[in-house]
Amino acid sequence: MTTLLRINLQALFTGLFMKSRSAKKRSPVVTVLIVLLALYVIGTFFFMSGVLFQQLCAPLVYAGYGWLYFSLMGITVFALCFVGSIFAAQSQLFCARDNDLLLSLPIRPFSILISRVLALLLLDYLFEAFIVIPAGIIWVVYQPVTAVGIVFFVIAALVLPLAALAGALFFAWLIALVSSRLRNKNIITIILSFAFLAAYFWVYSNISKYILTLIQNGAQIGAAIQKAIFPAYHLGLALAEGNILCMLIFVICAVAPFILALLILSANFIKIATSNRGAVKIKYTEKTLKATGVRMAFVKKELRHFLSNPMYIMNSALGVVFMLIGAVLFVFRRNLVLGYIVDLNSTGIELSPAILICAALCVVAALNLVSAPSVSLEGKNLWIAKSLPVKAFDVLLAKAGMHILVCGVPTLIASLIFALSLGPGAGQFVLILLVPFLYTVLTAFFGVTINLQFPKFDWINEIQPIKQGLSTIVSMAGSFALIAGMIVLYIFILSPYIDAETYMFMCAALLVILIAALSMYLKTGGSRRFEALDN
Repeated sequence: MTTLLRINLQALFTGLFMKSRSAKKRSPVVTVLIVLLALYVIGTFFFMSGVLFQQLCAPLVYAGYGWLYFSLMGITVFALCFVGSIFAAQSQLFCARDNDLLLSLPIRPFSILISRVLALLLLDYLFEAFIVIPAGIIWVVYQPVTAVGIVFFVIAALVLPLAALAGALFFAWLIALVSSRLRNKNIITIILSFAFLAAYFWVYSNISKYILTLIQNGAQIGAAIQKAIFPAYHLGLALAEGNILCMLIFVICAVAPFILALLILSANFIKIATSNRGAVKIKYTEKTLKATGVRMAFVKKELRHFLSNPMYIMNSALGVVFMLIGAVLFVFRRNLVLGYIVDLNSTGIELSPAILICAALCVVAALNLVSAPSVSLEGKNLWIAKSLPVKAFDVLLAKAGMHILVCGVPTLIASLIFALSLGPGAGQFVLILLVPFLYTVLTAFFGVTINLQFPKFDWINEIQPIKQGLSTIVSMAGSFALIAGMIVLYIFILSPYIDAETYMFMCAALLVILIAALSMYLKTGGSRRFEALDN
């Protein structure tokens, strides 16, 4: 079972610190940069949680609701672990591709199940750490700590994710059951993912208001938690007051659902793992076959792959969503946004709204990473693309073309909405349409180029090259570095000598040159490198 657990952990966490078997030895400089990036991300999460609990702790303690502080900590951990592991549970338990292979080996089904559940539990402990550690440190700052309190805090940290994982296992099973019966199951997954994302941003954008409401209405909210979420109430009393009975009640409430879920899954694991429910059958309709060019055929193939993977869409095209939402909000909140721009100009940065919107669209375009994992996603099927009687450049160009189609068209739509709503002069109107689109085209070619340098073909799940691959990190960092360099260069060096509109046209020319250079590389050196790749 230890070997199975190690394999499942690799399936969840590989990508950043483990290199592909076919890749060259990673440079120490790249490793250091990856470590620094990981430390920065971890530090950011800890800092955000620390700020949140610092705002909660003192007012609640002074108002006599110290137990409510730990209740809210428990609720936050439960929500984060539940949302963070529900889709991982679906893929690891109910949609794993190696279920038949493992069951054919002399391994007990319970060992397969428990190894996967433990891997998910460790993932939940990672999520929990971002909440529990800052909350504990903030509490120590404001309140004296006893030995009993430390022991109870450790016990609570160990059992908190169990209840969340039990709920995630149940809902993951429901999602797998329902989606397997539907024809457009990817749409449902995308809708659910965007619903979670929208809820997160809504809560985070209104967090200050919620904290104020919580402090002002502590008694009513505490009473509601005591009645509706009594395990969180007992958790709060156990940690704040050292109540042994409350600690026992909370442990039972957290452990019992987990054990029950484990027993149910154990009794039905073989049936769950081997069932092939299928989807709604599609009735064949005879249609006229239409011929198309080689490049367009590859673009359509890439586009079908993109649209068939909800996690690909969610993790690589988020900038498109932000652009379109921002454009619609600008139409209805135009004066509010322009007021922020006036405030920004009052700090000494004299830039027109059109130029700032143009720069903002480029920054958001850097979030689109559709082409960055496209070479790695060939996986074990790389030999098919290489064996076809087509040029390697056509294959690579199709991957960039798919990025341009998926991200470039929405970028033009969002730019047009901004331009029409803002009503700038002819030159700035052209800039709003031209520069973000050119930047999108550049990121498309840049993503393919970087992925050729850092391919990863030995992935177990497609989410690994999409979300954890080194090429996506380098592509995003490089895209942000370019736009940041352009902005800094103008503000601190060139602004006294060149007006912003002229400078943006110069940037557009530079983008065209860079696109041409990357295109030429893909046609020559990039094509040779693609032919030499081995999975």
